[in-house]
Amino acid sequence: MTLQQAEAYIREYRQLLSEDPRRGSRRNPNLLPTSKDNLLRAIKLQMAQLYYINAHTEEMLKPLIDAAIFVDSFSLLPLDTANFINAMQQRRAELNDFYLDLVKINRSDRFFWQRVYALCGVSFETRRSTFIENLKLKLGIGVTETSDLPLANRTPMKRITID
Repeated sequence: MTLQQAEAYIREYRQLLSEDPRRGSRRNPNLLPTSKDNLLRAIKLQMAQLYYINAHTEEMLKPLIDAAIFVDSFSLLPLDTANFINAMQQRRAELNDFYLDLVKINRSDRFFWQRVYALCGVSFETRRSTFIENLKLKLGIGVTETSDLPLANRTPMKRITID
């Protein structure tokens, strides 16, 4: 995800929130511009960008945090009030922890954005790296067998049920 994609996701999401006046009720998750996880990553990247340009004031961060809090209202299953409030508090705590970790990173560090992307959980996949990972999965390199799965050269035993 790039910063431009993050800005576009946030813009669409904030437009969606402004059009729908129901702040605490359940909404259709298909209305979101991307998945909830990607949306939260986009909000974190936007917070990092504000920190990087030294514009991370309360009036700039508060709308982003408020928007992130209501991500859980987009759900197919109805949320009861206690779970929804708990989810809102967890989102706020998650963003506060992210911000505290972000402030620890030096803006002049050469690897600032790499560290920010790692904090956000954004992977750096290239065509070559994804090809190699897919090839490893297909060939079974680096994959350990679990005891739950039957061995490839043995047929599983049928068990007789006794009433």
